[in-house]
Amino acid sequence: MNSKKFSEAMSELDSKYVDEAINYKKKSKKPIWIKWRAIAACLCLVVTGIAVIQIPNVFPDQGAGIDPGGTHPDGIDPVIASIAVYPATESIEDVANATVESIAEVDAYGFDTLGEYLPASLPDGYHFGKADLYETTMKDGTVYYMLRVQYTTGYGTPQGISGEEVAPDPNTLGNSLVVFIMNYKPEVKREIYEPTDITESKLEEIGGLTFHISYGDIYVGISPDTATTNDILVVVDSIK
Repeated sequence: MNSKKFSEAMSELDSKYVDEAINYKKKSKKPIWIKWRAIAACLCLVVTGIAVIQIPNVFPDQGAGIDPGGTHPDGIDPVIASIAVYPATESIEDVANATVESIAEVDAYGFDTLGEYLPASLPDGYHFGKADLYETTMKDGTVYYMLRVQYTTGYGTPQGISGEEVAPDPNTLGNSLVVFIMNYKPEVKREIYEPTDITESKLEEIGGLTFHISYGDIYVGISPDTATTNDILVVVDSIK
């Protein structure tokens, strides 16, 4: 919590609790630690409240999630709102449930339809890092998925597709990129491209920002992170 938020939290404390704590010594001979325990409890409640309020600010990349700024409508579970993924044609009020889980590489590549659009080959030095599967069920029974996979050149011993350990080069700097696969059209401000649009000059024009490619009913988002233009071209060229 930064100083501004801490100051705001302190201002939320009811003055009567502070007054009671200050005057406590005049009313009782009990040990001073009891007084400070009461004040600490008040502070704990304020900090906890701030943490709960901030839950909605943690929402998935490329998901519809909650409104800009971390807000959500009254009556909507903030956790569900923070992880829900769906197209702009849907509304958070129509979400029945939303979940997210970490899955293994073999499960990511084997996931029905979406896994087929993960890169078949990676740039030199890259390996699977982690994968998360977002699932959102609407009240009418429609289910939306987003498969988020990070590839990296960093440290660790991730599991290969066949289950064997992959030993990355310990001398690498830890470059990474993220691929999002969605069975819905994401709500984005920038253009959604066709696979043939992605060239070296187009990537330079995009300037390292996340971009999206349409593959019919499946949409692929790519976040370059620290990957180079050539790295991204290798990934795009290897997608179905």
